[in-house]
Amino acid sequence: MKAISFKALVVLFGLLAINLMSCKDDDAKPDKTKVLTGGNWKLTALTSDPAFEWFGTPVTNIYAQLPACIKDDLTIFKTNGSVNFDEGASKCDPNDPQTTSGTWTFNTDQTILSVTTDGETESWNVEELKNNTFKAHYEITEEGVTYTFTVTFQKN
Repeated sequence: MKAISFKALVVLFGLLAINLMSCKDDDAKPDKTKVLTGGNWKLTALTSDPAFEWFGTPVTNIYAQLPACIKDDLTIFKTNGSVNFDEGASKCDPNDPQTTSGTWTFNTDQTILSVTTDGETESWNVEELKNNTFKAHYEITEEGVTYTFTVTFQKN
């Protein structure tokens, strides 16, 4: 089984951040765009079902495997439809740029967040998008196995 690339992880984190902007209100449908674009998002959880092969070892808690240089990254959704991925205080590779960018969009009912970076688009199913929490899931199929990744972001 192939190991997921670092770049793919960054894209996945960015998509997850977008999905975190989905929130509900008992009286009215809030504008998830306002929640999503209202701050910087930091990944706080990433799981896989079934277990994903991480450098030869099957794991379900992928977040626990991530180095600190990824855990401090920020995802910043802008109201103009752009998204910035900031390396945070530490970089895994000092030669990488501090910030990369892409675009994002919601579907009509704001239940699916799509993020495009480097010409590739990933779509995330928004489970929760509240003032400080964004939770989403997305699927990836590799070698005939479909993995459901669930991400959680907190507003920084």
